[in-house]
Amino acid sequence: MPAPTVLLVLAAAGAAQASPERLSVPAYSLAAEEGASAAWVNPANLGFNPDPTLGLWYRQGLTDPDQSLALSTHAGGTGLGVLYRYDAESGLPWWGLNSALSVGLPGRVRVGTNITWSLPSGEGNNFVSYDMGVGWRPLPYFGVGGILRNLGDPAPELGVESIYGVGAVVRPFGDILEIGFDYEDRMDTGLFISDPSYAGVLHIEPVEGLDIRLRADQALNVSGGLTLWFGGAGAGVFYDQDQRAYESPGVTALMESTIGDERLAGLGSRVPVIELDHSFPYQPVSSFFTAAGESYLHLLKRLEEAAGDRSVKGVVLELDATPFSMAQLRELQAAIEDIQAAGKPVLAYLDSASNGAYLLASGCDRVYLNPAGELDLIGMSAELMFLRGAFDLIGVEPQFARRAEYKSAVEQYTRTEPSEASREQLDALLDDLYGALVAGIAAGRGIPEDALRGIIDEGPFTPEEAIAAGLVDEAIYPDELEGRLEEALESSLFVMDEDYGMLSTSSGWLPVRQIAVIYVDGPIVGGESSTPGLFSGASAGAETIVRALHHAETSDAVRAVVLRVDSPGGSAFASDQIWRAVEKVKEAGKPVIVSMGGTAASGGYYVSAGATAIYAEETTITGSIGIFGGKMSFGELYEKVGLSTELFTRGRMAAMYATSRPLDPVEFAALDRLIEHGYTQFKQVVAEGRGMSMEEVEEVARGRVWSGARAKEVGLVDEIGGIQDAIERAREEAHIPIRADVDLVTITGAEDAFGEPTVERVQALTQRVFQARAQPLPELPEPLLQWAPYLPLQDETLFAMSPWIIEIN
Repeated sequence: MPAPTVLLVLAAAGAAQASPERLSVPAYSLAAEEGASAAWVNPANLGFNPDPTLGLWYRQGLTDPDQSLALSTHAGGTGLGVLYRYDAESGLPWWGLNSALSVGLPGRVRVGTNITWSLPSGEGNNFVSYDMGVGWRPLPYFGVGGILRNLGDPAPELGVESIYGVGAVVRPFGDILEIGFDYEDRMDTGLFISDPSYAGVLHIEPVEGLDIRLRADQALNVSGGLTLWFGGAGAGVFYDQDQRAYESPGVTALMESTIGDERLAGLGSRVPVIELDHSFPYQPVSSFFTAAGESYLHLLKRLEEAAGDRSVKGVVLELDATPFSMAQLRELQAAIEDIQAAGKPVLAYLDSASNGAYLLASGCDRVYLNPAGELDLIGMSAELMFLRGAFDLIGVEPQFARRAEYKSAVEQYTRTEPSEASREQLDALLDDLYGALVAGIAAGRGIPEDALRGIIDEGPFTPEEAIAAGLVDEAIYPDELEGRLEEALESSLFVMDEDYGMLSTSSGWLPVRQIAVIYVDGPIVGGESSTPGLFSGASAGAETIVRALHHAETSDAVRAVVLRVDSPGGSAFASDQIWRAVEKVKEAGKPVIVSMGGTAASGGYYVSAGATAIYAEETTITGSIGIFGGKMSFGELYEKVGLSTELFTRGRMAAMYATSRPLDPVEFAALDRLIEHGYTQFKQVVAEGRGMSMEEVEEVARGRVWSGARAKEVGLVDEIGGIQDAIERAREEAHIPIRADVDLVTITGAEDAFGEPTVERVQALTQRVFQARAQPLPELPEPLLQWAPYLPLQDETLFAMSPWIIEIN
């Protein structure tokens, strides 16, 4: 059952050793109880599931007027509660307040405490009691728990006695069935010699949305009941006959509400409204300025969920300047197609749009444009900048060695125009990218490709021109969109849901099976990865990624890895370290499937080459199997500005990398030898990973950049597809049955205070229970924003880097 956000439970008691100062939770288990009720059962368990809960319990006796009422809250391992009891025999009320805390220890151990302030009627009766609990869940299917209640016998004359208890639970079928056993006894009479309670507990979830709980002790006193879930709301009933806890049996009704979406039956009609006008990083992070936003993979999972959700009748996409690569746009298109295949219309609303946003919108059933907006569908261009002329003017001499002629990253420093090889590969790449843009729009709008090329040549478009050209269906304002949605659905009985799929639940148990997604995002550098911030961009640090891959290698739960590569490369050494870590995961018997994003070139291809299988979109920029290195000499510039230097050396090559003078022929030959060695090593990695000969690799290497479609033709890529296809392939390669539960997680390479790796469920990456919608960070000026991620490379010598940064607007 998903952990509840709001839990309204009118519950019966079933505790054999119940005390008047606490809620008696029905059918509880010391090892398994979670949520707000855990504060009274075993406070350690609060820390296993951090999802916020609010609970209200009410019990009414069947043969006497005894009543009890309790309210409790829980979030992130802390809990607060209040209890009221009315005893019919004495006619006196009893109030209590409690506060609980759970903290984590290494090895899936939690310890917790609960402090209760009791205020029974009568002068001088107030007292404080303490509980201490421990929980351990080392396996997905087994856990144990222990509790010391009311330490020090705080009020035995009022029936509040010190109790100890131990329990264990097994979960042979995961959430479907939990079987528990508890033992409890008073602490003042010794082990097993007074009046102990032995109890068995069953928690059954035979189908989604139905919860059944049963508990029986050695005297066959029984408590139990069921809860039915309908989306975020549940209703049920409990009964108990435990005469040791209460003087008479009790019956209970319950109502519950949850932040999850588990249900026995549908709950109304919804239309998710998904905004695609801001960035969706692979690994969102919070900062001083903003809360963490939504991850790109979580966005894809929300769209996937909408396709199969019976309550979703259609989807609205709100688009503007979409910050996606062409490869990501194709992945999003595939998700939209799955929604449409389920018979659900998808409507796109554009304030204004350029190539990327419109490509995504064109595949929707209807495309609407704001009357004050415009459609900037104008084709594609690439502009290269060459610095050699400026270097000659100021007295800077670039010296680089490269392998081979297509490795044109150095040409911006060494030439004033592109070489013929550079022109050839850039023209071929633009042909493929533009062809994909035209083909995608033509298929979505039903316009012949030749005709569409002519239409694009007439852009940009006003709303009226876009409608006349068949690119947009209608120009409407946002407040008119709901009416168009009613027409598309032929119904007005729906709710437009702007937060669909954003609130999700956690599990307090280790998963049985995981597929781990690990990101190589941004330039590949040595050291730790960095995330986008106010003064820096994302970079893929080898130490961080190697640590994440090592955890995947050693984790029993991780069955396969999807390595998402969206990188132009960078440090040749750092790329080799990541490649080696991928090899070790494979040696552990776990498949590694690479999913290439917008760019996976040079070092980005190096880290991918050894994978079990490589997936790329047709528009992915990949290949660039080559290497370069060199330096800039500033001696002439120093002279022009009045600076002077003098070198003191020991050894023939000691001044090789000095900035005040150029490389001499001997030094350049040494550099060239290093470049040749690095190039040969790169080709060997590709040859071994792709099952090719060195000669075959040389034919497709030489630094040449390929589109994903051409890379598949020449054997550098196995399949055309997106990250969802890679995840499915990972499941197949790991031999995980199609109906088996498997958790999709990300491993960031970060560690907690105990050195434990940070593993995040994809569905939990955007927990926003107490967060406002994330706002973008203030951006650096565009030139600095582009180059900031490359600053960690300033001390590198050899580079495996793509020649260009290409963005699709």
